[in-house]
Amino acid sequence: MNVFLLSLLFLSLTVNSSAFLGKFFSKIFPKNQCPIKLYNPKDSSFIGVKLYTNADTFHPLLQTLSTYAKQCHVKINIKRAFIQDHSTISTIKLHDHSALAFRLGEAIKFELFDQDNKLLCNQLCMKKNLSHLPDAKCFLEKLARNSDIQQDPMKPTILMKRRKSNESLDNIRKDLQNKCKTLAKF
Repeated sequence: MNVFLLSLLFLSLTVNSSAFLGKFFSKIFPKNQCPIKLYNPKDSSFIGVKLYTNADTFHPLLQTLSTYAKQCHVKINIKRAFIQDHSTISTIKLHDHSALAFRLGEAIKFELFDQDNKLLCNQLCMKKNLSHLPDAKCFLEKLARNSDIQQDPMKPTILMKRRKSNESLDNIRKDLQNKCKTLAKF
């Protein structure tokens, strides 16, 4: 144990000690960190507002959406992603599943654009027959077949992580919002 501590001391003197020790101790003693992270800004499938979502639970789904977008020759224009609670809302119990999903970092509001960044399909379009828009139809059909993602039935431009209906999301939301209090407003 003494050799280990001396090695740490020596190493901290020879390298940037705060960076090294911070990484080392965060692996041993993980702290409650905010899981809301910026999704890969280099992913050209997404345009619009910055895409802050839950890195643990929603980023893998964004990778799937990106694959669908590329296969169907569309871009996903992000209108909204993670929503931080205001102090007055943090104690209120939310019953709207999509409102909860946004506060968990597990939802996006979107429109579909073509490869030239022109509007292809918005909320009105998504409620109609898409036979005249094969690229939008392709993307939405792939979404419908994915068991991990769901469209809000009343607001088809909202995509959410599919969750079991009996999960208590309100406590999860309060914990996540508490962890992400210091996240900069975006």
